[in-house]
Amino acid sequence: MRHSLTDAQARWAIDEVRSGRMTQTAVAAALQATLSRINQLVNGKTYRHLHGTAGQRITDGGKLYGLAETPETRRYREARFWDRVDMTAGPHACWPFKGVTGNRYGLTAAGQNLAGSTCSHVVAYTLACGLPAAPDRKVLLRHLCDFKPCCNPAHLRPGTKGENNADTWRARKEGYTGAREVADPEPPPTGGWKIISGELAVMLRASDESRFWARVDCRADDECWPWIGRTRNHFGYGQMRWEGFQTALAHRIAYAIHHGLRLKEIPSTTVIMHKCPDPELRNNCNNPRHLQAGTSAENIADKAIHGTDCRGETHHLGRRYPDAVIRKIRERYWLVPEVERPTITSLANEIGATVTAVSNWLKGDSRKEAGGPTGPHRLTGSS
Repeated sequence: MRHSLTDAQARWAIDEVRSGRMTQTAVAAALQATLSRINQLVNGKTYRHLHGTAGQRITDGGKLYGLAETPETRRYREARFWDRVDMTAGPHACWPFKGVTGNRYGLTAAGQNLAGSTCSHVVAYTLACGLPAAPDRKVLLRHLCDFKPCCNPAHLRPGTKGENNADTWRARKEGYTGAREVADPEPPPTGGWKIISGELAVMLRASDESRFWARVDCRADDECWPWIGRTRNHFGYGQMRWEGFQTALAHRIAYAIHHGLRLKEIPSTTVIMHKCPDPELRNNCNNPRHLQAGTSAENIADKAIHGTDCRGETHHLGRRYPDAVIRKIRERYWLVPEVERPTITSLANEIGATVTAVSNWLKGDSRKEAGGPTGPHRLTGSS
């Protein structure tokens, strides 16, 4: 894999991805780079001079997986950061970042997306003040307590590099190797410091549920709620990662949330059936009031009644062979003299199907709805 890219290669990668001509995966393969490197490049995390953002703070912009994060998700992300800060000594004492040894700055990878910095004290000040991003890089946050791991926003004061150097020399001159008492703490903003805390497991559940419902068009109680998320399976059902499942079906998630269940508590043999009044949105609905648990047999019978069972070219395996293709094959085989008929093998090779499948189509044993002749003198539909 390539360890670095030239500016010309980086510009080419950005142009190809933004224009839609190539995916990030394709660009990574072409440049022999990792997908992570190309992702960071395209999103402006690296090669910032090409994006015109050199020296600026870059955050995730309040987006997660391309979607605007919900308030519940933001609260959880901030609470998870503050959970790593030891605030047990009280509001006036130092709040060291957990895991730091000695008088060193705390570091957190999550802070890059949250505040545009990996320094824990910068992230703490940014979140506590409710700022969208950390102060400009030219503005340094001085530790009034001379204790680098401290994340108490009252002990942090914006200043210049000269003021920060003066603090350092004064501490050395006075022989301070630990925290000093802060006589003049930084005043909080209007409304006080914004420090989020709570039970992380509860907040994570609220975050997950809010992210799910953000992907559903929640309409009136008696209407269908279609899936508006990006990811769907080959049957057209919405899906997303949920409770350890990589591709959990959206309507099963909606049913589980509504009934206060974990997804694994619903047996895999249980089918969540759609009882929707709107035929156009049926099977694309996530309104819990339209969902009912049942058996596979009940689901098949329900689909037959409402005409939503996938058959022919509407089935994911039949999309490769539309009705028009099958009808044309039947016509070419049955509507010509026997001596001029193409072989079944040649027809199968021509469209990339199996000989058995083509044979069944020609005899009408499958795909009857495609139309066309299924014998020398029999017609089952339009030709």
